[in-house]
Amino acid sequence: MNSKSLTFLDWAFALLAWVLPAQAAPVMPSFDGAPAGWVVDRYEPDSFGDVGSYAGRDNVLAIGISSVDGLGSRPAAYQSSFYNTQGMQHAISGGMGSVLSAALYIPSSWANSQLGHVRTDMWGVMTNGTSVTDYPIIGFTNYDGAPRLRVWDDASWVDLGVAINYDDWTDLSITFTGTSYIYKVNGVEAHVDNTINGSTGFSAAIMQGYNFCGDTSLANAVCNSYTAHWSNSQEGSQVPTPASVPLVMLALMAGAYVRRYGNNKK
Repeated sequence: MNSKSLTFLDWAFALLAWVLPAQAAPVMPSFDGAPAGWVVDRYEPDSFGDVGSYAGRDNVLAIGISSVDGLGSRPAAYQSSFYNTQGMQHAISGGMGSVLSAALYIPSSWANSQLGHVRTDMWGVMTNGTSVTDYPIIGFTNYDGAPRLRVWDDASWVDLGVAINYDDWTDLSITFTGTSYIYKVNGVEAHVDNTINGSTGFSAAIMQGYNFCGDTSLANAVCNSYTAHWSNSQEGSQVPTPASVPLVMLALMAGAYVRRYGNNKK
């Protein structure tokens, strides 16, 4: 191989080393076979598991929230609003550049809160390597206002103002950049939270529903048994995206140079 091809390959691999760390790394666990690998967070929902095919997707996670698990119906130790949040978590690991993503199916019935209040979220559990530091959250609610997507920004909820596509899947994601959380809806940036409280990476993912039944502290809450359906999203798949196209082209160029110069004698 001559010096010309070596010079090109040195440059090519240096460019790859610079670009690759910027590529998103999905860390969401598969819903295939759930609840295997998942453990209760706060309070176990009425049902939680892979229900197979639903609305054109496979291995769909269904979170069932029931009135039988409302505040007044739970054991005495769990009769506080803290346990109205009901779901399960799965251990994960991912630092800077990691992406937590899933798709939520939003039925048109959720547009009418008089039919019952609904809330379901995807949570990230953040760590500094020693302890839990933060909880970035993205999800849907129709309580206390119009139906909407929203995120948890350090100390308060922030409504995203994104139009809701009913009777369809909506991709939701949280990217940890090392200095912020970037929230996206269907791949489009919707909010950035720059307060990370010393977080260095994800330690778990939580999938939640909220039980509005029996809590008199929630003004005008309409008790509702419902099921939230989530699927693993397409974000972070191996299908080339615009950001990865330069890498593919670079690999093809490197191969062409090797074929052209690789057999040449010095």
